[in-house]
Parts: sequence; C-alpha cells; structure tokens
Amino acid sequence: MHPLAALVLLGLQQLAPPDSLRSRLFIQGELTWYGVDSSRDLSNRLVRIAAVRTLGFGGTRLPVEWVWVEPTRGHRNWARLDSTVSELKQAGLSAYGVITYSPSWAVPPALVHDSRSFAHRPTVDGSSARGDTLFAGFAAEAARRYRGFVDRWEVWNEQNHPAFWINLVNGTNRGPDAADYARLFAITRDSILTANPQATVAVGGLTSLNGLRTVLRDPMDSSRSFPPISPEEFVRGLVAARLSFSTIGLHPYSMVPPGRPAFGRGVIFPDVVVDSVLAALQTLGLTQVHVWVTEWGVHAPFAHSQSELDDWYREALRALLCRKAIEFVTVHTLMDANSGDHFGLMRRDGTETPNGLAFGRALTAWNGCGAHQ
Repeated sequence: MHPLAALVLLGLQQLAPPDSLRSRLFIQGELTWYGVDSSRDLSNRLVRIAAVRTLGFGGTRLPVEWVWVEPTRGHRNWARLDSTVSELKQAGLSAYGVITYSPSWAVPPALVHDSRSFAHRPTVDGSSARGDTLFAGFAAEAARRYRGFVDRWEVWNEQNHPAFWINLVNGTNRGPDAADYARLFAITRDSILTANPQATVAVGGLTSLNGLRTVLRDPMDSSRSFPPISPEEFVRGLVAARLSFSTIGLHPYSMVPPGRPAFGRGVIFPDVVVDSVLAALQTLGLTQVHVWVTEWGVHAPFAHSQSELDDWYREALRALLCRKAIEFVTVHTLMDANSGDHFGLMRRDGTETPNGLAFGRALTAWNGCGAHQ
C-alpha cells in the first residue's frame, strides 16, 4: 500500500462483508477526476482505491468520459484511465464503466464555451446522427481496450434529467427525450458488443428525482421548464421507441427514509423510486430485464439523527440488495466533491463521516436477505 494511503486509513475500520455481498457493492470513487487540484492527485487516488477496499466494497463505478479522453477531435489520451484500471487490478477491485459526456467539438457551436456543454447529447458537424456514430466509436474503443476487466457498461448518465440531456435544435433546447436517447443507446450498445461480445450494456442510470413530481428548469433558459420524466415513464418511452435492452441503471434517491410517506405520494422509498420501475417493467413484459443501481446514497442532513441515518442505510441497502431484479448497488460517494454535499463516506482527512459510520454499521449488521428475498 502507498504510505499516504496507509496513513490516511489508520482511522478506518476494516470491513469484511461476505464475498457474495462485497461483489454486489460498488462505490463512486471519482478516480478519474482531471485537473491540477492537489487534493485529486495520484497520491489521493491511491488513498481512494485503498479506502474502497477497506470500506468493504468489491469495486467502483468508472467514468469513461469522452469529454476528457478526446478533448481535441481525433486525439485520444487514455493514460489516466489506463493507470486507474491498472491500480484497481493491483488492489483486487473490479469496475463497471459509464460512457458519457460530450467534448466541446461534439456540441453545437453556441455551447462551445458554456460550462454545461458536456451534458449536450453528441452532435458533430451539426448532425446528431454523426454525433451518435462517433460516440459509439469511442465506446467501442473503450470496450475493446478494457475487455476482460470492464465487461459491464452503462450508456450516459441521468438522461431523463434536463441537466444531463441538453439538445439544442434551432436555438431551443428540446431536453430529455426517450426516443432521442434510444438512438444513441442502440448504436452504442451494438458497437460495444462488437468490440466485446461478452459485455453487458445497460441503459444509463435514470434519476428518481427523489420521487418528486415538480417541474424542472431548462438549464439553457431559466424562463422555460420541463415536466419531470420519472424512470418508469422513460422506460415506457424506450419501449415505444422499439428499443431492445436487457439491463437498466437506476438512481433511487429519496429525501425521506424507507417506509416514510411524503409529498402526497405515499411511501417514497422503495415504493415510488424502486418498485414503480419494477412494476412498469413487469407490465411491459420485461420481466427478464435486470436493474443496476448505479447511484444511491443519503444526503446526511435529511436524517434527524445518527440513529435515523443508521436505520436508513440498513433498511435501504436491504431493500435494494434483496430484490432479485437488482444485480448490484453503487453507493454515492466516497468523498464529497464540495462542501455543500453530504453524501460522502469519508472526509479528506481519512475519518468517517456520519454516512460512513451508518454504512459500516449496516454492513456489520448484515445477516442476509432471508424472508426479504
């Protein structure tokens, strides 16, 4: 272990869940962050990888972001991802990949200098079809490059949320659209499977919107808004677009603990943010479709006490891991990116946050699914 990693992890309890549980637990470790911030340098990445193992996870969600790998058209730099994959292998950890986000040359010219341009659906030389083709080519190279280690891929991230699916047409943002996403997914899925026939390709993680039904602002025009598109509604849109898929990602966040009614919608978790999606799949005849929870976590201030937070983690992890349709769960996140977030399990000094304590206690109390299966 890297000396800094050992130093930082001295205060962390070594968690050793059963292998069958560890293999189904992933975490967002943000291992491929780019930039010159010293808190995100190589040593910090080694600390993160060591922490992933120490905290009891079997692997991590690995962002494979087109925007960073190919910032200049035709010039791809895989060095950071290559080294990250190598370090994960050395640590005995696994990973699944999320292919996502557009470089500035793959968005409309009006967005080139906009900080939100990465969330625009791929559009090259004014053509979304051309954008989809080049995005799929990038995905195929990633799948070929990491074949045998990364054999599970999700395509894009929270494409049912207007903050993550921008589509400017004649100066107006059309926002999330299941049929539009289906076109990108289909060509990307086929390209990945050609590069790695053993791969599994999932519809990118759909946000639960915390179970809320409020309208969402257009990120390109604050005077406009979009109706919320729930995961089950988006799935119906994919089916209407005649998309074939075997796996979907889900981000079943909620603002209230398991079993608690809120917002006039009854019990939010798991009823609204998980079971409604599974019910939609059943109604649509998609009973063989698997679900990957590619983000789930708790914003700690939503809990009124550490005891409530402990119960939240224990009950939510059981509700997710004990559903047969759900293959694995990814916790968000190892360390928060900014001071306004309170999802992280660790602080930058290596100590556990309230979330970290709650997660550790949930693993320690784990005794299998039993009647919950």
